Amino acid sequence: MRTSSLEKVLEKFLVVVLLNLLTASFYADPVIASPKKAVGGHTSAAPSLQKRRTLSPAEQQKFLEARMPGVMIGTFRSYASLFFATQDACIGTHDQDVSETSLQSWYPKKELYMPTHAELFDMIARQTGSSFSYEPKSDYWVFHPPPMGLPYKIAKAQGWTEQNRRGYVAYIPSIAPVGMDIYLLGRYSGLTPDKEKLIREYGAKLFSSHIAPHSTVNEMKEVTVDGATALYFSSPAPKPGLLWRQWAFLKDGELYVIVSAYNKEQKEQIERDVDFMVDSFHSCQAR
Repeated sequence: MRTSSLEKVLEKFLVVVLLNLLTASFYADPVIASPKKAVGGHTSAAPSLQKRRTLSPAEQQKFLEARMPGVMIGTFRSYASLFFATQDACIGTHDQDVSETSLQSWYPKKELYMPTHAELFDMIARQTGSSFSYEPKSDYWVFHPPPMGLPYKIAKAQGWTEQNRRGYVAYIPSIAPVGMDIYLLGRYSGLTPDKEKLIREYGAKLFSSHIAPHSTVNEMKEVTVDGATALYFSSPAPKPGLLWRQWAFLKDGELYVIVSAYNKEQKEQIERDVDFMVDSFHSCQAR
């Protein structure tokens, strides 16, 4: 009998809980949410810090380029245990807020794509409002403020404000509580043209499936955003009187979905302002 998706999620959750119970005795500062030397004479499932070897620059690069399934679950603290158990590598933080932040993976199933460690770390950093670096003395990949800079620039329409909400950026007009969001759904590398198409469709369906469950990518139009092919979709939203538009595209290896929700009464102004901002979108990632 095949295991259901819900059962698989529960199994992963139980693994995290079990790992937390096993490692609870050696969780402590200065690196929160990271395996530490066992105390009280107990032998831990993780090696002590003194036994971990510093990675050379070449070894660090090799580790960052290695790939793994892009599944994240629980808080940074709990995910650190799972990461150590599966990758034999330590991630940690000196910041309590980072430690307690819940993580969510936007990557698709491993059959479609497996991110590199660097790409997964990038997603963790964006969701926790941090940046990451390697601490050679402890052999930890440490996540710490300040947050990473945005990989794009955009011109805000008059009267709109910007709020970085960790994983997405909200753009809010003066006439409504919401107007447009830009979701950063992960970095990708080594894609063939066919895989790029599938990833773009995956990003589009992440949102359209909730707005119009019976819609298909064949109904979406291909438009251009910052020189990249984007799937454009518009539809009435489930809430009466609300309209929805979205653009899904890959640019410089980053998957973006720009979404806009607004009332029919504000259609003219919101659409004009959103079109202006989408047209101004420009990737500023260093290559």
